Amino acid sequence: MKKVLLCTILAASLVLLMSCEPAVKNVIISQYPHKLIYVVGYDTELDLSGGELTFFMSDGSVRVNSMEISSSHHVSHNIDFDKPGVYIVGVISNSYTFAVQVVDIDYIDNITNTSR
Repeated sequence: MKKVLLCTILAASLVLLMSCEPAVKNVIISQYPHKLIYVVGYDTELDLSGGELTFFMSDGSVRVNSMEISSSHHVSHNIDFDKPGVYIVGVISNSYTFAVQVVDIDYIDNITNTSR
């Protein structure tokens, strides 16, 4: 009876150990979002499309995830889309950051007119 109980406990332990996810060893922003410049009066929310995070796992595997899944990456920012400036976007509890810029439409008009 003791051997059966011991074998059952060992088998259950092996199943639990084999089902564990490998730990994350390192994370990098491997691709910044396509949109890093926003316009006052036109843009109203952060667009993370195109952004990617690469996770290096303890078992040697590598996983690439889209930043658009903001709930799982804990994206935070204090962007005021009504006020020009440079703002910092934090990913994964602000451990990894990148800057975005909010510009006035006049700024874009000036660049467009001087480049002609």
